[in-house]
Amino acid sequence: MVDYSALELLNGVDYSILESTTSTNDYLTTLPFSKDIKVCIAREQTAGKGQYQRIWLSKKDSSVLLSLRYPFPTKIALNGLSLAMGLSVIDVLERAYHLDHLKLKWPNDIYFKDQKLAGILIENSVQNDQQSVVIGLGLNHQLGTDFECDTPWTDLSNICPTLPNLVDLHEKIINNFLKSCQRFEQHGFSTFKAQWHQHDYLLGKQLELNYQDQKIIGTANGVNEHGALIIKTNNAVIEAY
Repeated sequence: MVDYSALELLNGVDYSILESTTSTNDYLTTLPFSKDIKVCIAREQTAGKGQYQRIWLSKKDSSVLLSLRYPFPTKIALNGLSLAMGLSVIDVLERAYHLDHLKLKWPNDIYFKDQKLAGILIENSVQNDQQSVVIGLGLNHQLGTDFECDTPWTDLSNICPTLPNLVDLHEKIINNFLKSCQRFEQHGFSTFKAQWHQHDYLLGKQLELNYQDQKIIGTANGVNEHGALIIKTNNAVIEAY
């Protein structure tokens, strides 16, 4: 059993450790609306959530499964926030654990080479002048050889020279999330854009997507100042949110 009693978060942020839950995002979104920052960590998720109603698969004590609830004023546009949070995770993995070959697949997945390592899901609710934004992260730590998933995947045990301590990893990621949220609130996505360019998984790749009820085929050409994906087609440049 993982012992989180030594966890130290910036500014004494309140956190909950759950033995098991449907998803950490669900836990925080069902709490009463509040301007307080709150963190939830789970040893196990029974119905982990991914983007576009997909399921996030994991095993008990084998992944980083956490969510951060952060209050943003309603005047703050959240475009690009999932990209900024993905970069926040990569920053920790590169600086603290000396990983490279990490890429971000717009809008919310972290890849090691061509294998998925982590994903981010953002949900928010609005009340008066405040947004209660929940930022969820699933990061594969040590899933084991018996783990089955249709998507090509990897975990830190396969790519790190020394496997990070799970509690230390949670602490570093959460504290960097808090710093990145403050930076995003002050400056938006624009200050993250250069870093995104260095880690852009889709850059230069051919894409096919549905856009305004039409099938679009084009080439990914980075993101704009607000985190929208730029796609060049034969006769247009499209910015997709």
